[in-house]
Amino acid sequence: MASVTTVAPTAATKSASKSGKTSVPGRGLRLTGYYLILLIIVIVFITPYLFSLFAAFKPLGDILGQSPARPPTSPTWANFRQIFTQDDFGRYLANTLLVTVILTIGQVTFSMMGAYAFAKMEFPGRDALFWMYLATLMVPNVVTLVPLYVMFAKAGLLNTYWAIFLPYTLGVPQAVFLMRQNFMTIPKEVMEAARLDGCSESRILWRIVVPISKPIIITATLLAFVFGWNNFLWPLIVTNSNSLNVLSVGTANLNSNFADQWNLVLAASLVALIPMVILFAIFQKYIVRSISLTGINR
Repeated sequence: MASVTTVAPTAATKSASKSGKTSVPGRGLRLTGYYLILLIIVIVFITPYLFSLFAAFKPLGDILGQSPARPPTSPTWANFRQIFTQDDFGRYLANTLLVTVILTIGQVTFSMMGAYAFAKMEFPGRDALFWMYLATLMVPNVVTLVPLYVMFAKAGLLNTYWAIFLPYTLGVPQAVFLMRQNFMTIPKEVMEAARLDGCSESRILWRIVVPISKPIIITATLLAFVFGWNNFLWPLIVTNSNSLNVLSVGTANLNSNFADQWNLVLAASLVALIPMVILFAIFQKYIVRSISLTGINR
């Protein structure tokens, strides 16, 4: 009859099993702590939007007399009807969409061209010029408002659509930096093979680099669109006609020195927020992927 050999558990086996048993509760506590912290952060960021959503469906009296955390007892669409029928809100939406689309297309196109030149083309002083250009990120926008205003006044472009989008159309340092860092991750062999086949630099950019870099280009497009959609100070300064008002300026004008129409302001803000939420929901995977693919290269 075959004998059965029993192996006594060693000290190492005992300690491993003991540490395995104790590590599971410890890991569970850490995960619980992480999720609690994330939950608190989510609540902090979502609460203002939730209050605005509640207020957009309340009359002005309920907004001033009730707690902002209280949902509307009898939701009303009167605020939305008023901003579209009495306050020319549809015109503001059309102006904002026009300006934002032009700004986004121009900014992304010229930023791609500049990023490709800084990443894949050789010319004297390329890196020094790039870092000088990037250093303009340290200059606050308010510093350039007066010089820009004087330039557009001398050119006779004040109170026109050109004045609203032109300063942000020919590329911006943020977009150039993001795309340049991503373009530098493309192997040089791909470019060299294309040049040997007789491709011009513009053809390499549009036929090879752009398809490969779709996530970062979509991210730069979204950033440009959000900036153009929410831009307030510059359109406020360079326009003085109600027919040229964009969404942010028109929403601010709903409040005046004689009346605070917070119900209309919050309804207009909700309408302005909806396109941004939809865009983020559709393209969030590209944003995450672009961040993971973009490194700091030289």
